Amino acid sequence: MDDLELLVEITLEAKADNTVVTVTEKSRNNDEAGINWLKGNTEGWANFLACLKAYIEYGINLRKGGFDFMIKPKEEK
Repeated sequence: MDDLELLVEITLEAKADNTVVTVTEKSRNNDEAGINWLKGNTEGWANFLACLKAYIEYGINLRKGGFDFMIKPKEEK
């Protein structure tokens, strides 16, 4: 969308036999465009949290190599 920087807060709360993780994105307007933008991020956060769970519980990094396509190749000299 735009290059707006956002504050993201991730909190962990211990419950009886589990941990509740809350992800809160800040700095978006509470209007239709802002709400639609936040709804669009739901899949990304769900994926991130699933990967975090795999890493914490099993030591498996599901994200390794998953974003290599975003790395710009070094320019040849």
